[in-house]
Amino acid sequence: MIRNQGQKGFTLLELFVVLTLVAILAATGVPAFITYLQTNRLVHAAQNLYYTLQYARSEAIKRNATVYISFQTGTNWCYGVNPSTTCNCNSANSCALGSTQVPSTGQLSLSATGLTNNSIRFEPNHGAAGSSSTITLTNGQSNTISVKVGLLGSLLLCSSQISGYQACT
Repeated sequence: MIRNQGQKGFTLLELFVVLTLVAILAATGVPAFITYLQTNRLVHAAQNLYYTLQYARSEAIKRNATVYISFQTGTNWCYGVNPSTTCNCNSANSCALGSTQVPSTGQLSLSATGLTNNSIRFEPNHGAAGSSSTITLTNGQSNTISVKVGLLGSLLLCSSQISGYQACT
């Protein structure tokens, strides 16, 4: 088709070619973007848990009192921090030092091993933990990040599937 110098615009064929290229790029890029978002949610939730455990340990030392982190596991998970006693992280104002609920997306699950009465306690003497525990967050793609709590209160953030973290052993 020959155009006059005064005509401007796209032909219908050019529009279809551009739309086809956009559709192909979207079809290949969307799954990768969804994977990125799910991994990012998992990393953010695990880092928040890690910092909450650090906070609870430092509060135990600062207050010279035992501080508890209470957990509810599963897909409707939560955890809360409270001095002197465990708390119900699903109940408003039950956890005096704060609580965290499952993100509204609900694509993460929380599991834990080594808990006593569904909680971890940090002692005022050097922030030692009552028991060694592992709290694991898992996303919809079965990627996991764990926070390991040692008896002396040490914390380790690890993952065998996500790069940038020490492998969990």
